Amino acid sequence: MATAQTAASPKIRSAKAALTAVTPSWDAVATIEDLRRIAKRRVPRTFFEYVEAGSYDELTRRANRADLDALLLRQRVMVDVSSRSQGTTIVGESTSMPVGLAPAGLTGAVYPNGEIHAARAAHKFGVPFCLSTMSVCSIEDVAGAVQKPFWFQLYLMRDRGFSRSLIERAKAARCPALVLTMDLHVEGQRTPDVHNGLGIPPRLTMASVVDTALHPRWAFGMLRSKEYTFGNLKDAIRNSGNLGAMSEWVKHQFDPSFDVHDVE
Repeated sequence: MATAQTAASPKIRSAKAALTAVTPSWDAVATIEDLRRIAKRRVPRTFFEYVEAGSYDELTRRANRADLDALLLRQRVMVDVSSRSQGTTIVGESTSMPVGLAPAGLTGAVYPNGEIHAARAAHKFGVPFCLSTMSVCSIEDVAGAVQKPFWFQLYLMRDRGFSRSLIERAKAARCPALVLTMDLHVEGQRTPDVHNGLGIPPRLTMASVVDTALHPRWAFGMLRSKEYTFGNLKDAIRNSGNLGAMSEWVKHQFDPSFDVHDVE
C-alpha cells in the first residue's frame, strides 16, 4: 500500500497542479495582471484581443500606458495615516476612490451577462459603472438586475431619432450621467479583430471555431446569457436576431459630420 501511494503521488501532484492552473485560487490574485492572465486562459482569443487591443499600430494605447506609468505617488513620512481615505465625488456622486468602470462594448461576450456582473461589482465597491451603447445586456437588462443607477455612454448615431430614444431609455432607467463619446466619427481599424474575423459583419473562421472549442467553460457559460447580440440596438433593426444585419446597420451609423453643434 505504501509503495502504491508513493508511486501514485507524482501523478496526483501533477493532476492537482493542472487543476490549480485551470481554477486559480482567488486568494492568490494580487494584481490586475493576475486577472489578465486568468482571462487570457479562459476567454477565446477573439474576445480577449477585442478587449486588449487598440486601433491601427496602437500608438495611442501605448502612449496612454506610458502616461499612466509616469504618474508617481508622492511619499510623505512621519505623518499620521490612521484615518486615510481615498473617497471623493465624481459629477456629484460620492465614490470610494477616484476611478470608475469605463464603458466597454461586448462585455457580455467576454463573460455571460458581463455588464450586470460589472455593475454589481462597481456598486459593491462604491465606484461608478458606465454601460456602453454597444453592450450585450441592454439598459433595461442591467437596470432590472442592480439596485443602484449606473451611467450610460452614448454613440451619437446618424439616426438622431434612435439616439434620442437611447437617451430616453437611459432616463427611464434613472441613469444620472450621460457619457458622450467624441472620438469615433470614423471607425478605426483594429488589426486583431480583422485577423479574428470580428469585423462588420463578423466573419466565421476555422481558427475562431477551434478557439471556441478549446474554451468549453466559456461556451457553456454563454448559454446563461440574457442576450446574444447588441441588446440596446434591437429596437432599431427589423431583423435584430441577425448579427450580420445588425452589424451592417451599426457600420453605417457612425457619423463623420458630428460636431459641437450636435451637442448643443
